Amino acid sequence: MRASPTRRQNRGAVGSLARVQAGRIEQRGLLRAEQPPPDTTIVVRGGRDTLDKLRGHAQRTARAWALDGQPLFGISVFAVLGIALEELLARRFASFRTIYLPTADQLREHGFELLATGQRPHYTVRLRRADDPELEELLAALGAARPNPQYGRSSIWREEG
Repeated sequence: MRASPTRRQNRGAVGSLARVQAGRIEQRGLLRAEQPPPDTTIVVRGGRDTLDKLRGHAQRTARAWALDGQPLFGISVFAVLGIALEELLARRFASFRTIYLPTADQLREHGFELLATGQRPHYTVRLRRADDPELEELLAALGAARPNPQYGRSSIWREEG
C-alpha cells in the first residue's frame, strides 16, 4: 500500500530528530537545548486539577510521546521566562478561571523533572508512574489553586456594542 502524501509529510516532519515507536513520538531528540529554569522561576498550570484530571492528562501524553523508548507520562506547564507573568496569563491562560503558580524549585523538591518540550516557554512535568501517590505528590507540589486575574480579559472574550 502506498503512503498518502500526508503520511510522507509526517515522516519528513519528524525527520531524524525523532522516532515513532508504538505510535508514540520519541521526544529525546526534540527537547530544547537549554538549561532547566532557575529555581525561583514561576511555572503556570491552568485549570483546577484533581487526581483524575491529572491522571487523564498524563496518560494522554504517554499515548502520544515517548522518552528513551518508554511512554512519557507528564503534564503541561509554562514557565515565566522572558515574559511577565501577567502577559503570559493574558496570552495563554485567559480561558482558565483557576491557575497554579508553583516555582520550578517546588516541583523539583517534590521529585519532578521539568522537560523543555515544544516551544519555549512550554515544559512537561515528567511523572514516573502517574499512580495515586505520585499524583497526590504532584498536587502538593502545584500548591493552592488561585483565581486567575487575567481570566476573561482576552479580546476573544469581549463583546462588541
